[in-house]
Amino acid sequence: MCKKLISLALCIVMLFSFSVVASAEDDGVAPVFDYTNMTATSILYSSGKFYCEASADGYSGITTKIEITMTLQKKGLLWWSKVESWSGTYNKSYATLSKSYATTKSGKYRVKAVYKVYSGSDSEKITSYTGEESI
Repeated sequence: MCKKLISLALCIVMLFSFSVVASAEDDGVAPVFDYTNMTATSILYSSGKFYCEASADGYSGITTKIEITMTLQKKGLLWWSKVESWSGTYNKSYATLSKSYATTKSGKYRVKAVYKVYSGSDSEKITSYTGEESI
């Protein structure tokens, strides 16, 4: 009975550990957003610090505001946990949020960025992740 419960728990954990993202890019077509031209999310570790950056570029005359929430995450045994989070609001059609975080704790880290891009009161939300950076 105990082995069955452990097996079931592991199956559930594995189910929630994997995410599938359907994308038009698989067919050679890039997804199109109404108010967002592009986003870029990056992480770099150097000299004891993580350098994290999230940028969004909208369309002049269409995009009116950009909100960025950027989270540095560390990989645990089963999931990613928050290390630090930053946010910014920019009343223009482009935005860059750059932050650094000092640590020497070994592990795998990544940045999650959530972009909310507005045209007046309408908005679209884009979430992106960097690859893993190990220290």
